Formats: sequence, C-alpha cells, structure tokens
Amino acid sequence: MKAFLLKYIKWFFPGAVVLILIGAALIYVGLHQTNTIILNGKPVRVRTPALKVSGALRTAGIRVTEDDRVTPEQGAWIWEQSAITVETTHQTQIRTPQDSFSFQTVERIPANLLGAVGIALYPQDRVLVNGVTIDPHQAFDRGKEVLLQYQPATAIRLVIDNDERILYTDQATLGAALEAESIALAVHDWISMALSSPVRDSMLVSIRRAKPVRVTAPEGVSSGLSAGMTVGEALLDLGLSLQHLDYSLPPDDEPLPLDGEIRVVRVNETLTIAKEEIPHDSQYQQDPQTPLDQVSVIEPGQNAIFATRERVRFENDEEVWRDAVDSWQASEAKTATLGYGSKIVVQTEVVDGQTLEYFRKLTVYATAYSPCKSGVDRCLYGTASGVPVDKGVVAVTVDWFLAMRGQRVYIPGYGYGVIADTGGGIPGRPWIDLAYTDETYQSWNRWTSMYFLTPVPSYVPLFLQ
Repeated sequence: MKAFLLKYIKWFFPGAVVLILIGAALIYVGLHQTNTIILNGKPVRVRTPALKVSGALRTAGIRVTEDDRVTPEQGAWIWEQSAITVETTHQTQIRTPQDSFSFQTVERIPANLLGAVGIALYPQDRVLVNGVTIDPHQAFDRGKEVLLQYQPATAIRLVIDNDERILYTDQATLGAALEAESIALAVHDWISMALSSPVRDSMLVSIRRAKPVRVTAPEGVSSGLSAGMTVGEALLDLGLSLQHLDYSLPPDDEPLPLDGEIRVVRVNETLTIAKEEIPHDSQYQQDPQTPLDQVSVIEPGQNAIFATRERVRFENDEEVWRDAVDSWQASEAKTATLGYGSKIVVQTEVVDGQTLEYFRKLTVYATAYSPCKSGVDRCLYGTASGVPVDKGVVAVTVDWFLAMRGQRVYIPGYGYGVIADTGGGIPGRPWIDLAYTDETYQSWNRWTSMYFLTPVPSYVPLFLQ
C-alpha cells in the first residue's frame, strides 16, 4: 500500500503543479483584461485587473461625480459588460423670450432639456444650440458650455375665403410664413397686408381667392378674375369702373354674384332745346320791278318761335325718358310783305324745234279729252267758246277761262293751242285739258309747261289760281 501511494504521488504531483500554474496564469490574465470606456462619446481602451466598473474607471484615471452618467452602474461586475459609457456633465444655459436657466447636466437632447424646465415644444418652434438651429429631438455635440435658445413659433390667424385657421411659424415675414406652409398666392388674389410685413403674434391675415367674372357692357363682353367682395370692386379689377350716372346689375355695392355675371348700363343725360315754329302771315302788294309770276320779298317776315329745354336720358345709347325743364317764346311772329311781279318781259325759246316768243311760262298738269272721252256718259262736241272740240282747243278752269279766253299758247309735245273751253280741273293743281278728236285721241297725265305767246293782250291777270 505504501509503495502504491509513493508510486501514485510520483505520477500525480508533476501534473498538479502544472494545473496550478495554468490556473494562476488564467487568473492573472483575467485580472488584467482590456476594456473599452466610451468617455463623452470617445472610446478609451484600458487594461485593468479590476473586477467592477468603478475599478476600471480608477485604472483609467476617470473621476466621476454623482451628476455624471455611468452605464452600467459603477458597482456592476466588469466582465459582464462589453463597454462602459461615461457622460460627464456640462454647463447648460437655456434662454427663452421670458426666462433664463443655467445648470449642469449630461442631457444632450434639446427637447428633453426644455422639458426639464417645463417647456413643451410645438410645431414650428425653433431651437438653437450655440447659435445654430438644430432638430430639437436629435442629440447635439458635446461642448464645455452649451447655450440653448428657445424661440416659440408665432401664431397667425389666417382667414382664407371665410375659412379660419391658426398658422404657427418661425419665419420673420408674412410672405416667408406662407411659403413655408405652401400657401401660394395667385396674381389676382387679395391679401390684407403686405407679404413683407413682420410676423407678430396673433396677427390677423385675410386672403380672398380670385374668382371668374364676366361683364357685359355696351362696349363688349369682358372676362377676368377678381378677388373683390362687391360688384364695384370686381369692375375696378377689370378696368370697367362706373362713370357718372352709369349703374350695374346687380348694383355695385352688392356682393359679387356666385355666377360672376355682371351687366353694365352706360347712362348719359343731355339738355336739348326743342323749337316749335308757327309760320308768319304774308301780305302781298304789286311790284312793277319784278317779272310776271315771280314774287319778291319787300319786307321779310318772321315766324313765332317757342322753345322748350328738355332733359333727355339715354341708357346704352337708347332714349329712356325726357322731361321738359322750362319753356319760353324765343321770337314773335312778324308778317312778311311780298311783291307779286307785274312787269311783263317778252322772251324767246326754241321748243320742239319751234322758236317761241312768249311773255309768261307756267308749269301745269295736263290731261286730254275728246268729244266722246270727256268723262261723261255722252259725247260732247261743243266747247264753252262755241268752237267744236278738236286738236288745238285747250280747256282750263272757269276762272282761268274768264281771264284768258282766246289766249294763244304752246304746249311741248302737243303744239299750238287756244284757251277755248272749261273743265272741272284738279283741286290743288294748275290744270289744263288738251282737246283731240276721237280718232286722234292721245292720253295725257303729266306735268308740263305752257307758254303764253305774243302778242301780249291788253289785260294780263297778275295772279292765276
């Protein structure tokens, strides 16, 4: 048995020594392991025999205060951790439009820092770190000192076509605020203040979107866009403002109609003077210096004139009414004195190839007759002067016959004749009737001339009616 033990010890002892040496080596190596310490975002590698986080920090020469943040905690076993994170405090100053705060902290997310002092962030609030605008939910780079500025968004009351909303903005001007919110303005849209206006808290801004407008006027149809609230404003936008007495349908002070249809009526008023003339009377006296059948004016007459001033209204160039303003007599009637010519002047003229010598020439309306074509139900062959009805006999009214019976005359197209018969005449016309035989009858119904041939009779009537 003793020999066995000696033999066993001789075999076992060298192996145990080896195992002890290996264990000791392993313990030494374990107690001097390499760890990574991330100090304020920067990795530091340290070889340490420490078993806990606090020992590793001491080995690395890192002193921490109770306000610093160590992950994991300093009492944690070191071999259970892949890395140690250390965030030391930094001096932080927070400024708002009303307050200022200063403290030591390890926090690097602005939203959390602001929350710590009771400030909740809203859309469009602005946060600056050391003068640079940043995302308040992203951690900022660490520095010795941090100045955090909080600029709350400004609230704008925005009314667009009667739809009100609150717009929060961090922009300095109204135009920039609208652009940041993608609120575009068309050329004809209306806004209550300039786009360059500084943004102020609770400022009220109104926007009216331009709408289609169609205006029918005498000068034509015009279409365009207007943001006007009334008909008058829309007309101004289209350059069709009302002038003087013009009016529109609907009236210019009424709201712009939903269909945008407007009608313009151009109005014009004029003052006119209407005259009424009452012809003057005339009196005649013989004028031996004026040729026969001509009338001279010895003293001119004057008509009585009555004038009325009238106001006339036109709408779209059409008269709609007129009204008499006042009336007066502009002139009084004055009787004219006329001279009827009594001077007999013998003249010559070639008519139908015949040279005529005459002392009177009248324009007459000529008809024709024959014994059996005299307008009665029987044939009449005799005349008022006793000669038979035949070519060359000229019938006239009874008054003319009594004044000029037997007077030789010439009628173009008929020839020579003698006033030798009477007829009924045509009222209102100087009339003659040209005689024919039934066999040679020719119809006459036209105006012509009648020449009174020389010799001049001893009695010449001055008036022929």
